[in-house]
Amino acid sequence: MTIQDTLFLILGLQTFVILLILFFYKSNKIHINRYLGLVFITLLVEISVFFLTKIVKNPAMFYVPFKFDFLTINFLFFYAVRTAGVKLKSEFRFYIPALLEFLILLFIFCAVLINPNIHDLLVTYHFNTISNVLSSIYIVLMSIFIIKIIQRHKTLLPIHFTNTKYKSLVWLTVFCLSCIVLNVFRHLYHSFGIKTELVANIYCGISLLCTYYITIASVIQINIDNVIPSKLEVEEDRKELKGILENIERYLFENRSYLDPNINLKNFAKDINIPERSISKAINKIDNKNFSNYINYYRVEEFKRLLGSGEYDKYSISAIANEVGFSSRASFYKNFKEIVGVSPSVYAKELSV
Repeated sequence: MTIQDTLFLILGLQTFVILLILFFYKSNKIHINRYLGLVFITLLVEISVFFLTKIVKNPAMFYVPFKFDFLTINFLFFYAVRTAGVKLKSEFRFYIPALLEFLILLFIFCAVLINPNIHDLLVTYHFNTISNVLSSIYIVLMSIFIIKIIQRHKTLLPIHFTNTKYKSLVWLTVFCLSCIVLNVFRHLYHSFGIKTELVANIYCGISLLCTYYITIASVIQINIDNVIPSKLEVEEDRKELKGILENIERYLFENRSYLDPNINLKNFAKDINIPERSISKAINKIDNKNFSNYINYYRVEEFKRLLGSGEYDKYSISAIANEVGFSSRASFYKNFKEIVGVSPSVYAKELSV
């Protein structure tokens, strides 16, 4: 077994393990990760065919219809599209080149099996060269599309995530750039280069390194929350959050829960029977506040109402603050000034004028 064969065997075993992880590891991104799993399935099949051609000495093996030059890059494209929240009108049209590739190779494979002389005719007409050029053009174009989508994902990350560390798709950009360079180099090498075994081994080695790189990167990315929701998902999510916020406001006013100085998110979630995460998300996304700020806003509004009603004229500002749920004078003054823009004493003087 040659060094090249050993490297391919190790890669095949690693690919098999990683595709199992991508398909069966329970993650919030499992449906998106399966696109990467499909990439490794095609890769595993191609490695299997590589070894099969060494065993089966038949010219038909040059045309085994499991080449996937027009398919593997599509799965990477769909992975990038789903992660970046891009909505495609039709996914099927991207499979058409791969389907044509499979059908043409299947037809030729069967024809060469029946009549091996057809292989010589195909060599004369440079079938493999034409096929490789077309597939390389397709891979380069799809790689460029993927890089553009990754740029969109990078732009949207800060909008949807507070912490964007490790969430970008730089690893996929590196892989796509490598694909472009390798495909361009392959044709320059065949057209103008000196066809030596050393150059061929270097090319093969770099290709294998790129493949090893994407296998490792895929595992690292498996559980990282970096998916940008589509516009439709954002609209649906916002509609749902508005409904949750309406329920929160209704409950707050009916039970005057904001007047309770001991109110906190955990207890409130139990009382209203809505998950803490949903309450926080609704308040944050719709009102741009956290739970504490949200409650304090209603306390300040209640303070203003009581102060303006005349019923609490004999009460001090601190006493009214306690009445509306503030447990400390410092907390009340701080929140009042942040929400209203002036201190409570200034506000009281302006109200009395």
